[in-house]
Amino acid sequence: MAGGASSRMKKSLAQYDLDQSTLQIAQKHHKCLIPVGKNKLPLLYYHLLQAKRVGVTQVFIITPEKNQGFYDFLDQEYIKTAFTSISIKFIQQQLPAGAKKPLGTADAVQQALDKAPMLKEGSFVVMNGDNIYSVKSLEALFSLATTQNALIGYDQEGLNFSRERLQKFALLKVNKEGFLTAIVEKPSLETMNAARDSANKIRVSMNIFKLYGPIIYAFLENCPIDPIRKEKELPTAVQQFIHVNKEGFLLLPFCEHVPDLTSAQDIDLLNQLPL
Repeated sequence: MAGGASSRMKKSLAQYDLDQSTLQIAQKHHKCLIPVGKNKLPLLYYHLLQAKRVGVTQVFIITPEKNQGFYDFLDQEYIKTAFTSISIKFIQQQLPAGAKKPLGTADAVQQALDKAPMLKEGSFVVMNGDNIYSVKSLEALFSLATTQNALIGYDQEGLNFSRERLQKFALLKVNKEGFLTAIVEKPSLETMNAARDSANKIRVSMNIFKLYGPIIYAFLENCPIDPIRKEKELPTAVQQFIHVNKEGFLLLPFCEHVPDLTSAQDIDLLNQLPL
């Protein structure tokens, strides 16, 4: 998913001293096209690299309507050479009539299923364009049965983020059998401590899911619009799903850091990683 407006990133740019080339890309394009790491390659490159490592052969990138930067990215010779084993296609998230911003992540995934009908017939992994997920986490999701819906629940202690930032992540509640029972957005500290799992861990979402198209589509289509954000969010669709299917969404427990690109400050942090 790379169809968002990257508004938090753009608002933070003036606070940090970025080189001119990086600044221009961050101002003009989606943040997953920002060069990061020691080799200064677009974040999207590392997504494709991880996909290649786990044997993925088909990737759909959900982009804004104005997505020339993504085509320019794919047109680079090093990209053409590195990912010959992967079919990469773009899906533009269309805005509703009169809207000034995309309708949210549930809408993005629904549009992907509408424009790539093969996704309605099987399972797929969906993830944020601004996080770098491990090969291990991707393998865990892809190894599940086709019909199994799932997400990864990250141990809060394994994520190298500030306490303030961690509290902004969605809290995941899980039963003793390992199935998701609730997603709580912006939980209080008291709520978080009360939701510890059987291993006494607080689990949060980093927005990586495995979905089974034939079952999840109706919940994407009928996802309610958030009254404040005016968007249809994927966690809300998942919440609606587990309300009907009590043990239909498996939670895979993980303890590892997930590099994240939310603000300009994160660019420097990602540049220090051995990407």
